[in-house]
Amino acid sequence: MDRRKFLAALAASSAASVSIANAAGSKVVRVWHTFNRDYDMIHLGMKLFNESQSTYVIEPRLIPYVQLNPELVRAIATGSPPDLVLINGPDIAGYASQGRLMDLTDLVASSKLIGAQEFQSGPDKADHWRGRRFSVAREMNSLSLYINDDLMQKKGLDPERPPATWSQLLAVAEKLTDPAAKVNGFGFCAHGSEQATFQFQPWLIQAGGTINKLDAPPATAALQFLTDLVKRGIASRDVINQQQLEVINTFIAGNTAIAVGGPWELPRMVEAKFKWRVAPLPVKDDVGVEASSLGGFHFAIPVGAREPEGAMLIIERMMSTEVFQQGWNSSGILSPKKNIVIPSPNWPQAYDVFSHQMKTAVQRGPHPQWASISRPLQTAIQEALTGTKTPKDALAEAAAKIEPILAKTPL
Repeated sequence: MDRRKFLAALAASSAASVSIANAAGSKVVRVWHTFNRDYDMIHLGMKLFNESQSTYVIEPRLIPYVQLNPELVRAIATGSPPDLVLINGPDIAGYASQGRLMDLTDLVASSKLIGAQEFQSGPDKADHWRGRRFSVAREMNSLSLYINDDLMQKKGLDPERPPATWSQLLAVAEKLTDPAAKVNGFGFCAHGSEQATFQFQPWLIQAGGTINKLDAPPATAALQFLTDLVKRGIASRDVINQQQLEVINTFIAGNTAIAVGGPWELPRMVEAKFKWRVAPLPVKDDVGVEASSLGGFHFAIPVGAREPEGAMLIIERMMSTEVFQQGWNSSGILSPKKNIVIPSPNWPQAYDVFSHQMKTAVQRGPHPQWASISRPLQTAIQEALTGTKTPKDALAEAAAKIEPILAKTPL
């Protein structure tokens, strides 16, 4: 049986165990998540939890990501929330600031299995609001470069020496661009959603900028760099419409030579018909700051949950080395805990790069109105890349919209 069939069977057995346990009178713990890939580590974690005890049993509900927040807000408001939910990192502060999540500070501190002091600083920051912990990071991810080795060699470039600075990236990507062969040298996501903010943030920080100073020269330099790549045809104009998944689709198809992507894309690289590698994001030549964006989902217990004790036990089970080992080896998910090391990992070269990149990956926010901060930036990115406004003017307008929000509640 191949890996995907095995994991699909694993997920099915986990679901089957729910009905068996219900018949035995176990307490149901309702878990909401967005992970539709059958090889995601959450399915192993749920199976191990159900098999490890008989007091509780998980009742999972898969919800599309775009529907999760509206569904959760509605459920909390009507007094029927799940017992455990997986929330995207930038959304935690919003829920916590409105009193919609249980304070987990003391529960996590007293847990011998979670180990509060073992978390990386980035995901740990997202878990907290005003000094209290309201979630536990399930995983973490960041962005790096995917590089087509075969195209590099074809153009006389050394894939062992990937571009390490903005100027090198520009030169290499320009050489790799081949309109006749329908190949763009570089690809990134500027989709009109949070994905654009996620992918722009590294360039902003590398330039010496910050989200609360979008009208400053460093922010303009970052957006100008990406805008120039599109203007010169090095990056496709379609980046404004392509989600991250679609950008990597173009890489796998051989139509993008270098693409920005996360470790969650690694399982799909089996589809690539060429040699490839992962490299750290380049730094701006005159600044030299390494940076990436930090992503990941977090376990949270909504206020009004009927089985919070069972939910905490599930979180503890999900923090095990066994679960995280599958997390990387099947789906490219890195542990937010410092003490989890994957022996003989799949994609060892990529594992080393992404593990290094995590050290400079920056969390978005935290801020209770992150969505209202992010949206003006998304608009500015699209305006600049389409030529509707200059990067400077587009960012100045975004800064003007963000300033009142940050004046009331600073980052």
